[in-house]
Amino acid sequence: MPKHDRILVVDDEPVILEELCELLDTMDYDATCANSVDAALEKVEADPRITLVITDMRMPGKDGVELVRQLSGRKDREFEFLVISGHLDSDAEMAGLSRLPVKRMRKPINFEEIMNFLEGLDFEQ
Repeated sequence: MPKHDRILVVDDEPVILEELCELLDTMDYDATCANSVDAALEKVEADPRITLVITDMRMPGKDGVELVRQLSGRKDREFEFLVISGHLDSDAEMAGLSRLPVKRMRKPINFEEIMNFLEGLDFEQ
């Protein structure tokens, strides 16, 4: 049984967003998608069942770090975060994530690693 009521997937690349949401759906996870940080924040406000946020790091406008900062600072709700990026070696991005409660995963997305994460199994960060 999934430990998250609903998963929010955030990515500005439509193909990645669609594939990840379809994967979660086929594995019986309840997922919703957003293509920007602003859209993600709106979905969180509208749906108190969201407890896991899987987000891309680099997006136009606000980025994944900003999303995690805003949501992790909330006193009324708790979230788990998985940040996916092809740029996790960047010093600036690592500094942005260093004090935030996130798991990190590299692109290209490894669907087996995502499933291991969802099932509570370890994966390489």
